Amino acid sequence: MKPDLACACAAARRAARVLTQLYDSRLRSSDLEAPQLALMMTLDEGGPCSQTDLGRRYGFDKTTVSRNLKLLESKGWIEASVSSDKRQRRFVLTAAGRGRLAHAKPLWKQVQNELRQAMPEGQWEAMFHAFRTAAEAAQNLCHPDGCP
Repeated sequence: MKPDLACACAAARRAARVLTQLYDSRLRSSDLEAPQLALMMTLDEGGPCSQTDLGRRYGFDKTTVSRNLKLLESKGWIEASVSSDKRQRRFVLTAAGRGRLAHAKPLWKQVQNELRQAMPEGQWEAMFHAFRTAAEAAQNLCHPDGCP
């Protein structure tokens, strides 16, 4: 096998694809995929949130956020809430969404633990530090509205 290409983007994309596949496979019985779970957990922990804020938090493009929010809304797990700014919808979990999340969280915790145990000691925290550092560096190199 050839060595990995020394490219930050290629390495990050590979990691993201493999991790997403792992989490999606473990979350299958919850009828949620990893990006949807992340959005729902954010709404659960932080309360009402706009599509723009959710996209920025996870680095999702507008289409990806919109598609996932529409899916969650069609399943009755989130809904738009009243906002002082009529131009911007803010989303909240519904009772059904909280129930779905209660089913998914133990599955998520299990895969988190499995992955952590499969990594050498100390690498779990180092991974988060490296991901944050790389994301912040890339964001700082982009314009405030994103890279052209």
